[in-house]
Amino acid sequence: MQPQSFKPSPEMTFATVQDDCRRLFKFCHESKEAVLHLDLSEVLHCDSAGLALLIEARRLCKAQNKTCKIDGMPKAVQALAEFCGVDAMLEISAD
Repeated sequence: MQPQSFKPSPEMTFATVQDDCRRLFKFCHESKEAVLHLDLSEVLHCDSAGLALLIEARRLCKAQNKTCKIDGMPKAVQALAEFCGVDAMLEISAD
């Protein structure tokens, strides 16, 4: 059985992040899994608000003694995280 994953909006931007954050909070609190999977495979665009959502996911998981695993991160999102200097915080390693 595959673990449940949280999928943010394909546009992780200022326009969508508040709704995604509410959904993420609910998902994190309702999940009984020790690892929270964030599936970014369908993300088409991400701005700094989207990165903030990923950081918030890490914070929520840490507060609940869970591990946050980011799956399917698009190269553009990874590049933005590196440019903004949050790649280490998100535990992104360059290929």
